[in-house]
Amino acid sequence: MIRHISKASLFSAIAILAFKYVPDARAEVAELENARIVVQENLQELPDVNVTTSEDITEVEDEREIPLLEEESSVGAAKTSTVDRPPIESTPKRGELLSRDPVLAAARLPLTYMQANVPFLTRRNIIFFGRLELDGTNYNGGVLDTDSGFDIRRFRLGIAGLFRSLPGWNYKLEVDLTDGENNLSDFYLSHRSEKWGTFRIGNQKVAQTLSGQTSSLSNTFMERPLPVLAFTQNRRIGLGWDTHLRKLGANVTVFSEDPNKNIGSKGWAARGYYNPTRDRLQVLHVGASVMQLISDADARIRARPESMMTNTRLVDTGTSPDIDSLSVLGLELAGSRGSMTFKSEFYATKWARSDTSKDPRFTGWYAQAAWFVTGELAQYREGKFIRPNIRNDSGAIEVALRFSSVDLNDRDIQGGTEQNLTLGLNWYSKTHWRFMSNVIRVKAEGGPHGKQDSWIVQFRAQYYF
Repeated sequence: MIRHISKASLFSAIAILAFKYVPDARAEVAELENARIVVQENLQELPDVNVTTSEDITEVEDEREIPLLEEESSVGAAKTSTVDRPPIESTPKRGELLSRDPVLAAARLPLTYMQANVPFLTRRNIIFFGRLELDGTNYNGGVLDTDSGFDIRRFRLGIAGLFRSLPGWNYKLEVDLTDGENNLSDFYLSHRSEKWGTFRIGNQKVAQTLSGQTSSLSNTFMERPLPVLAFTQNRRIGLGWDTHLRKLGANVTVFSEDPNKNIGSKGWAARGYYNPTRDRLQVLHVGASVMQLISDADARIRARPESMMTNTRLVDTGTSPDIDSLSVLGLELAGSRGSMTFKSEFYATKWARSDTSKDPRFTGWYAQAAWFVTGELAQYREGKFIRPNIRNDSGAIEVALRFSSVDLNDRDIQGGTEQNLTLGLNWYSKTHWRFMSNVIRVKAEGGPHGKQDSWIVQFRAQYYF
């Protein structure tokens, strides 16, 4: 464990020093060019429509969530100019849209017109949202060789809105249609209080990890890093609470089963973060999370090689029927300066056995850095980094590098070790598209497939509304 911590600490220290001397990509604060709906719980994970003026860019407004379709905002210490929040995203004239972005016109206009002109939707403040991700992957080397191909990574549709007769209450229903079945994604009621934060009941994300809390719309790489895939929970039915102030925040989840996988385990998770430095142009994020899981099923830890086209796991502990509980500790260090960001997390997991044998412990960590070549400023809100504002009609280009590692060997459990090095290149359109590409160098040994040395090249076309 000491060996892993020292590597992660060294990498993070180098990243901090590098960011300290990186000049700001653009010192000016640009106004948002596309006013969008602000949806509770960062439905789209897009930047807020409140604009901080250049007179006071060193302070950031209070980051409490703004209720769905709220029309005005006066929270926080910063001086802000408020863009009107209509029930739908602003609709440009057809000629202007076609001349600026003809490729996206056919995809954008039908949805916009429907939400703008159908009284049933506008009067009831109902919005539709969704995402479609198409992946192509090529594997070269080892047992992964035969799994190359094309697939739909995500296909989700949902609705969200508020209850006018119940101030502060919102709802969200999202269905995952990826595999042709109706699996629940987010499905909950939430209530926001200015004083006490947001309470949530239903199927929701477990309060764990920086990467796990970040939507796939905002994650820099196509898939989450190895230790996140191995040690974290996704969504569970439960009760949640979170609060976000100007420089700190916390969220807690008490959860039971996973309705999609019929897993009856239960537990709780808590995450907190603090920003020692935070203004419009730079952020330093320090956080930690703890999860305790009590399982009534066989315990197992495994992870795909940061690519979902294959069902092969190069690291896998196998099933253990004598595990009473599992605990996970996560540590977070991240930050941004101008158009550059870095993120790193360390994880330690322990199984509690029902017999007298000693409990095995597993570890993992990752570190990554990203840079918007086109100069977009990094965006940070509510303890996570989100999609930036795209300024140019030609879109934005981002390059990124990540190293991740996981060790599932301890005592009588020999699940193997794996290290991945990933290079990423992303292009963001000004509206609804993102194209992503990853090249991954995979090295694993000691797991169910022995020593593996592979290359993975994968691409994604992502569309959201």
